[in-house]
Amino acid sequence: MADCVFCAILEGRDPASVVYRDERAVVILDLFPVREAHCLVIPVAHHPLLEHLDADLSAHLFELARRTIRAHKRAGLDVKAHNVVVNDGREANQHVPHVHLHVIPRRGGDTLATAFTWGTRMMNLFGLAKRRRRLDRLAGLLAEHFPKP
Repeated sequence: MADCVFCAILEGRDPASVVYRDERAVVILDLFPVREAHCLVIPVAHHPLLEHLDADLSAHLFELARRTIRAHKRAGLDVKAHNVVVNDGREANQHVPHVHLHVIPRRGGDTLATAFTWGTRMMNLFGLAKRRRRLDRLAGLLAEHFPKP
């Protein structure tokens, strides 16, 4: 879809910090993370809502979320738990109308900071080049530790 930011990333028109990619999905680092190493699991095919996915693709996305969690831990990040979030529809706070799962590492004791960041994360547009370099390095680390199927 021409105006979808995730489709632009998947087609190579926009940059992303890629952790993993296969023929059905990609795992990238969120450009506006709630916590460090916040990843997005995105199907390659454009589907606006979760209900549009078939069971096999849904299972694959959640399997990639599970493997992302393993990569966070294998990479030695300070992580004790994860939030896996799907905002399904505009009224559910889905900003990009292309299915995606948020995989958000949690350290414990970070609830207030996480809530604040979630609400304000897209306000800071400054320093994107520096942020992109940092995310690319982190994506490389996670890719090294991403479990094989």
